[in-house]
Amino acid sequence: RAGVMRSLVHYTIVLLLLAAGADAGDSCCKKRLQRLIPDAAAVPPDVHDGQPRLVVDPDPANVRPESWDDEDDGPWEPEMVPNPAFAWRPPMVPNPEYTPPTLATELEEEARKAAPWVVLGVGLSALLEAAQLPVEALAGLLRCAGPLGGALLGLATPLCSCGSLPVAAAFVRDGVPLGAVVAFLTATQSAGIDSAAIGWGLLGPTAALARLAGSLLLAAAAGAAASLALRGGGGGGGSGR
Repeated sequence: RAGVMRSLVHYTIVLLLLAAGADAGDSCCKKRLQRLIPDAAAVPPDVHDGQPRLVVDPDPANVRPESWDDEDDGPWEPEMVPNPAFAWRPPMVPNPEYTPPTLATELEEEARKAAPWVVLGVGLSALLEAAQLPVEALAGLLRCAGPLGGALLGLATPLCSCGSLPVAAAFVRDGVPLGAVVAFLTATQSAGIDSAAIGWGLLGPTAALARLAGSLLLAAAAGAAASLALRGGGGGGGSGR
């Protein structure tokens, strides 16, 4: 129980660190804004996507004065204000002041951005691995969790391909269903704490979370397929080897 609680504390620290560094890296959009700038000479159209650029001011005071005389004052026109639904944006044009970086500059910049996230990912994996996984307790959870639980555990476990095999063998010996074991093995090879940290820092939260979600679905599907194959072959649920 103490090992499980220690692992949960470590996982919480990981999530807090990743959330704090979500905006640490420059995104592709930010780089694009350096190369392209809004065209200052572009003139907005009067109508865009069915929305006029100006609309009548809804102020109740915006009415024709009683003393207004068309012959003396000219035709009366209501006050117009910018339409908040007018979504036109000026086109982007090349920035004349932008200078493309050299290959050496790009390599230096990418290495500078990647270094702290690589160190963070490796350090977190080392800490979690040093916590010594409570295999027996986790096996008890997986007996009821099924392929989805095995996939979640595989993503949260800092094991390489060599390290995950002994753990999976221990799960099988403890009677964990084969589907959950296959899902666990697939997830450990698809993603992990270290790759999630690096992906979050370099590619942003959207790409990192999409990779984790894809790995989760792939691992759960592999585990479900293994369960169906074992069931169709008439094998036992927890002792298939």
